[in-house]
Amino acid sequence: MRSWQIFKLWGIPFKIHPYWFAILFLFSWSISNQVNLTSGDIYNTKEAWIIGFLSSFFLLTSIISHEVLHTFVSLNHGVKIKKITFYFLGAILQIDKYCQTAIGNIKIAIVRPLLCFATASILLLISNYSASQELISINIISRVGILNLFLGFLNLIPIGSLDGGYLVKSIIWHFSGSKNKGRNFLNKVNLTLSFLVLIFGIICFFRFNFYYGFILSFLGLFGVNSSKSESQFFKIENILKFSKVSELKLKPLRKIEFDSNFSKLNKLIKNKKETSDKYFFVTNNGRWTGFIDENILKTVSIKKWEQNFVGDFKKPIKSFESVYSKDKLWKTIERLEETNEGFILVLNAANIPLGIIDRSKVGNFILNKLGFNLPPEVLNKFNYKNQYPLGIQLPRIINSMKQKGDL
Repeated sequence: MRSWQIFKLWGIPFKIHPYWFAILFLFSWSISNQVNLTSGDIYNTKEAWIIGFLSSFFLLTSIISHEVLHTFVSLNHGVKIKKITFYFLGAILQIDKYCQTAIGNIKIAIVRPLLCFATASILLLISNYSASQELISINIISRVGILNLFLGFLNLIPIGSLDGGYLVKSIIWHFSGSKNKGRNFLNKVNLTLSFLVLIFGIICFFRFNFYYGFILSFLGLFGVNSSKSESQFFKIENILKFSKVSELKLKPLRKIEFDSNFSKLNKLIKNKKETSDKYFFVTNNGRWTGFIDENILKTVSIKKWEQNFVGDFKKPIKSFESVYSKDKLWKTIERLEETNEGFILVLNAANIPLGIIDRSKVGNFILNKLGFNLPPEVLNKFNYKNQYPLGIQLPRIINSMKQKGDL
């Protein structure tokens, strides 16, 4: 569903998703029901709906205002934000560059909870010192204050997607000097909390309340799976960061002698095992002298195949996109994505060709490092299409690592 822009500040569009209005209605309905149940003798149905709607509206408005100040602090600490979209009780930020310091991240993470507590304190003081607690306006102020107080504590829960999670990671990063230590610790906390919620939900499901037990079990299971996924991503990032091309199993080069004619080339093409193979590397007495594309057959008449030799049509090896065997894997993937066909030549330190890698070779290497061994028929399918197995978005992971300053 398409989001709607409500304003633009510092060049950043602030948008609202249609779900925001669904939350506005549900909160209004829930609060009005609560007012009818607890204060039905004071407020009529219309007044209850007014309290419900305005309480919900001002709560969501306060969230937007908090996000504006949070954005201001983020920009001052080097964060580059493309857009901000408000969903439910929070916002999703599309970030091009993250803060690169632990102290900066601590300041960014603490902004929203502090603003929630400050807003709650001001509103609750106003309501407590009011002459009449039965005024609709005071009732609304009190409810918005209490809800802001709740959001402040909610944001401080040490879960990865909440400010509390980022705060814990950043504090550990600051004192240990390692960004990864904070990330690992937080993931373990998330996994522990998720298991506790899952166990409590199962107990509640069978012994107390079916509905709440189901919800808690679902949330716990979701948290466990999320923690496992985070662990897998962390492993993938380490593989990309520290592995080298020399660790990969390369695709052997297809050789052809420089004095071979086009008829022999045609026979080799017909006998090839993989349809994606289209390059032959030309040799002269064991030395690599260049490469050819099998499509050169189309440029010469069949009648002249016997008289034409591949050595006369070769291109220099240096014109083939290449990397060195000692290069980091993440840099190689970036080079691989820059090519038109997804093939790249691997050279040793003496500029001698060793083999070719493609997306399937890289993806299979990472899966093996993670402990996954795909069946040969599945691997052949990805080899044929030259894709990363199982939809692994390695370029996107690398881009995210660069935005966070991990590369």
